[in-house]
Amino acid sequence: QSGMGEAAAEQTIPSKLVIKLLTYNRPKPLQRLLESLEKAEYDKDTVELEVWIDGPTGGKSSAERDAVIALTRGIEWWHGKLQVNLREANVGLVGNWLGCWKDAPEDGGDWSTVVLVLEDDMEVSPLFWRWLKRMWGHYAHRSDLAGISLQHQHTRGSDGAPTFHVDNGNEPYLYKIPGSWGFSPHPVAWARFLKWHDAKTFQGYEPVDLQFKGKDV
Repeated sequence: QSGMGEAAAEQTIPSKLVIKLLTYNRPKPLQRLLESLEKAEYDKDTVELEVWIDGPTGGKSSAERDAVIALTRGIEWWHGKLQVNLREANVGLVGNWLGCWKDAPEDGGDWSTVVLVLEDDMEVSPLFWRWLKRMWGHYAHRSDLAGISLQHQHTRGSDGAPTFHVDNGNEPYLYKIPGSWGFSPHPVAWARFLKWHDAKTFQGYEPVDLQFKGKDV
């Protein structure tokens, strides 16, 4: 991206957030996350909440998954649209990630909307949205950006050891491993990634949940 489109992205502070909350069978962590989201400061911006509940393993729902469904039915969300998506089949964590934002705009859209993916065992800061929207206002124009993460990265890229630490006065930094805890995908990069994944799936490749294969794919 370049020219006026790049400048427009750099100057736009997003005013809308779409939260993609991924869950399955952990009602207590989900309750904690929902409570932290409700306490967050949104500055009268529009915040849509999409809950994606994975399908039952073996075609039969568990008591824990049923508790998650019951919990989501009781959500009162006053910041924008609420949508609960119940998957009929179990797609796993990777499948839930890949299927939660299929319509990412390949041109970036108008840069006024941010998407944030949250797994249910997280908890957010009350100020997370104020920080995130300002980060996007500064960095949306970058063509080398896969996304922005709320996570302080701790994974060492060379061997996966959880010993990585950046001491730079809490300034933002670029890193080649995306932080999946509170990941906000760049719409252009996410759209390209889904295209790549679809092509690899057509060739027979399929990722395994929570397993880094280390293959050149």
